[in-house]
Amino acid sequence: MHDAWSSSETWVYQCLCCATTWDEQFDVRHVGDGHGGEATVYEREGQRCMTPWTDRACPNCESQNVKAFSAPWGRKAVAKKVKTGGDVAMVFHLRRLHAW
Repeated sequence: MHDAWSSSETWVYQCLCCATTWDEQFDVRHVGDGHGGEATVYEREGQRCMTPWTDRACPNCESQNVKAFSAPWGRKAVAKKVKTGGDVAMVFHLRRLHAW
């Protein structure tokens, strides 16, 4: 007999183009194969779907430049959005960090 268990996960998404955020609820089914391997199936609204971190589009602007956060970390990460003085300020900030 194979081990099987289910869980529910909430994922938070943020569009990197228009800054829209939204949540999606997934049912996750895990099945062990008896040899140490595991298969995972994600379902949304009763239908099988891709993993939560792939193939997402913004419901507002339909951009596919979307960042996924597994809740509960998602809301905290989205809430830490820092306002800057624009692109020039970001360039100087990245230069100070030696990141650009």
